[in-house]
Amino acid sequence: MTKIGKGQVVLVTGGTSGIGLALVEALHIRGARVWFCARNPQAVAALQSRLPAVKGYVCDVTVTSALSRLATEIGTSEGRLDVLVANAGALLELDFNEAPLDDNLLRADIDLNLTAAVLTVNIFMPLLKQSMKPHIVVMGSGFGWSPTARAPLYSATKAGIRAFVKALRAQLQPSGFHVMEVVPPVVDTPAVAHKSGPKLPPSELSRATLDGLDRRLPTVFAGQTRFIPFLLRLAPAALERRTLRG
Repeated sequence: MTKIGKGQVVLVTGGTSGIGLALVEALHIRGARVWFCARNPQAVAALQSRLPAVKGYVCDVTVTSALSRLATEIGTSEGRLDVLVANAGALLELDFNEAPLDDNLLRADIDLNLTAAVLTVNIFMPLLKQSMKPHIVVMGSGFGWSPTARAPLYSATKAGIRAFVKALRAQLQPSGFHVMEVVPPVVDTPAVAHKSGPKLPPSELSRATLDGLDRRLPTVFAGQTRFIPFLLRLAPAALERRTLRG
């Protein structure tokens, strides 16, 4: 088992808060050459100041030209990319009882939680092909495996992520790529501060993700999502009733 870390070039999208921030910090500790991006210039500058060895970049991952500029920057500086972590995303609770909802809001939700991951993989494939052992990590969700009524569109985008990663893995595996989906439960981030109930610390999800990379796992389940494969086999209706209420 080869540990991900020292000397490897890694990009983490959505790297200034929550899961992304925990991954940036953990990879930095492991000695990786970490790049991260986010949309907020102040957040990027603050993290860059706190961790001078990592390289921050302001980038909207829903915009192809912005991703292309970042890819050019990494390519010029590093010549390759060993690990891509397509992490950027956000859970937006939408109630279609209030429809018609703003279609710009709907499109933005799809763009951030599904389209951005596809665009990111597409743009960075040439740099990943320069790596001896390329890894692609895409952040999914337990709600992509069993949906929640409070966020139907988010559930749909994460189900799309699940299908995309599964098909991408089959397509790229003969070329030596490791493609992995991370399936988090509710993680303790500012976005869910208003929610009660169990929340997984971002540091724990980061540890599970890096362990999955080290072991080249196809899927990483963490916290409560560890029970999903078992329940999908033995009690899928019970699982769906539970998550729909979530």
